[in-house]
Amino acid sequence: MTRPAVRITLVLLLVAGLAAAAWQSYVLEKRRLDGLRQQQSLDALRDQVMHGLDDSRTAQQAYLAKGQGLDFWEARFAEAMAGLTQGLTALRAQAEGQPAAIEALDDADRALKVYEGIDRKIRGFVVNGTDLMAADTVYEDGLKTSTIVRTKVDEAVAALVGPARTGYDQRRLQYVLAGTAAGAGLLVSLLLLPTGRSEEPAVELHAPESSLHLNERAGRVDAPVAAPAAEGLSLAPPARVEAPAPAPAPAPAAVAVTAPAEPRRVAGVVGDDALDATARVCTDLARVKDADELRDALGRAARLLDAAGVIVWVTDATGKSLKPLLTYGYPDEALRRIPTLPRDSDNATAAAWRAAVTQVVDATETAPGAIAVPLLVPQGCVGVLAAEIRHGREAAAATRALAQIVAAQLAVLIPSETA
Repeated sequence: MTRPAVRITLVLLLVAGLAAAAWQSYVLEKRRLDGLRQQQSLDALRDQVMHGLDDSRTAQQAYLAKGQGLDFWEARFAEAMAGLTQGLTALRAQAEGQPAAIEALDDADRALKVYEGIDRKIRGFVVNGTDLMAADTVYEDGLKTSTIVRTKVDEAVAALVGPARTGYDQRRLQYVLAGTAAGAGLLVSLLLLPTGRSEEPAVELHAPESSLHLNERAGRVDAPVAAPAAEGLSLAPPARVEAPAPAPAPAPAAVAVTAPAEPRRVAGVVGDDALDATARVCTDLARVKDADELRDALGRAARLLDAAGVIVWVTDATGKSLKPLLTYGYPDEALRRIPTLPRDSDNATAAAWRAAVTQVVDATETAPGAIAVPLLVPQGCVGVLAAEIRHGREAAAATRALAQIVAAQLAVLIPSETA
């Protein structure tokens, strides 16, 4: 294709198409990033609500513990409810125009009001000294109502995340646009390549007719003759090859540079501070003199692991069952209900005792996770450290390592007759 007008038209069309593709790719990328930011915001609000529920449940359980102070934990419950309510309000602001999300949030608000009434009932039982009724309300009505709030919040977030989760479709359209632009650029480049021979006339070269042939041997000059090599000689110059006009490089598709999501903050100690805190706990365990010091060290170990409750099980005199020796985070009434644990029980604590291997139970939507670490001595496994872990930290290798360190120190404290 050699006509200049056609070549210029093709180039202009290619440039216009690439510009349109680049603009459309920019629009799609902006829409994708907006959806991603909205999804991250919804996840943060959900975490705020769930952490508020966890903290409120901790405060309710602490009502039952002797010597904790009802006023202190009542203030902690109010603080947790304030953060939880703030998160629900923010979710409702984003749910405008989403009927399914609004309906789920309405159900969560109603369940939350019932939950606050249950908390007042628990405090009334505690003040009147009816600890058994208080414990039943905490572990039955309180747990059931908080689970309803969790479920409804998850439903609302799922309804809101649906419209925001369009990143895959937007990215796929960007790839289609980039491929189309590249194909168009290749096609235009092929059309711009020259085809056929040059149409310029050939130039003929002839030898001059006045050239003389000198015969030096004969000593004469011959008549002028035409140079035989030049007679009728026609030399056409090589065909002119036109270099194809350089095609403009395809405009690059907009590249998404997404800032890394801020890591979720998990309660508890991490990094070098964890090792330092663990070392202090183990040192204090080795120096305990009475039950109060031992209980204090166990409580610090529980906070280090972000555990809502900890039970140290030891082998009973028969060697066929486990019995609770030390506890943290559980009310006395609840502990009196804990029976001995047979060796063949189907749970993580018994499995850790039988296999002498750490067992991990993953958290679910309605129940926290747990870690069961065997207490090992030269004679074998003499017990288990069982911890109810919050915020999903049971899956972290650092949490398991810290639990094993504390368990190793506790194992040396087991009475010799038990070991």
